Amino acid sequence: MLSRITLFVYIIFTALVFSPVTALAANPHFTAIYVFGDSYCDVGNIYAATGGAEPAAPYFGGRFSNGPLWLEHISNAWGLPAMKPSLLGGNDYAFGGAEVTADVPLGGPNFIPSVPHQVAKYLSDNGGKADPNALYVLEGGGNDIVNATGGSPQQLVYQIAVGIADIENQLRRAGARNFLVADVFDLALTPIGRANGAFNTAAAIATNKAVGEMLALEELFPGVRITHLDAFDLFNSILKNDPTNFGFTEVVKPCFDQVALTLCNDPAHTFFWDDIHPTVFGHSFLAVTVETLYTH
Repeated sequence: MLSRITLFVYIIFTALVFSPVTALAANPHFTAIYVFGDSYCDVGNIYAATGGAEPAAPYFGGRFSNGPLWLEHISNAWGLPAMKPSLLGGNDYAFGGAEVTADVPLGGPNFIPSVPHQVAKYLSDNGGKADPNALYVLEGGGNDIVNATGGSPQQLVYQIAVGIADIENQLRRAGARNFLVADVFDLALTPIGRANGAFNTAAAIATNKAVGEMLALEELFPGVRITHLDAFDLFNSILKNDPTNFGFTEVVKPCFDQVALTLCNDPAHTFFWDDIHPTVFGHSFLAVTVETLYTH
């Protein structure tokens, strides 16, 4: 039998994914959602850039998961247009693999644009102006941390925090007023991040603290609203405290084995789709958390 909390989440998850017409939560009057980040937010830029080669099936429609991402649940619930990658004319500028501190070279002239680079492209596309009635999602730092080769996390943390604070400042000066800033979750909880767990945990905690401190003054500007998505505590609650209470029976092994190219038998109750990305059910918890933030 499902516990009350699990049943509640299943109801919300079903409504978010399967009810495209009836919005579950009232739109807090945003005209659009613009997104800058990495694979947790990329609804198809890497897919479009590679001609559909990456991420290939069994990934879902160019997402780094087996279904819609958390932002898609939110835009659907708020009755906004479907999220589309910026390379196809949409508002989602996020690229899988993106870092905050620098572009990621891919050989030759090709690279994955950093999160600041994504913001620069958005401003260029829009004549240096940002819609004051839209929501701007800023997410990143996880790849910087998990790709780090060692050393102290302090310098890396500072660079990530400066990068996030700077793009918020750029967007605010261009006219943006509503920001959703996603914390870095504890990458030590992911299959790929466990080997360097102590570094990953320390870097995530320090990054979230530094970003919060750097954005504190920005929150004092009239009309500016910066909402923080506490992904760190959310993922800890699900993955460390009591996974079954959230409907998960597997939170250690990924559903998709990228080496053997095999799938698990029960993706609906598995948190990780691959070695770092959540399943569609995992993404739904991020969506529900955001909706809760904007109903208070």
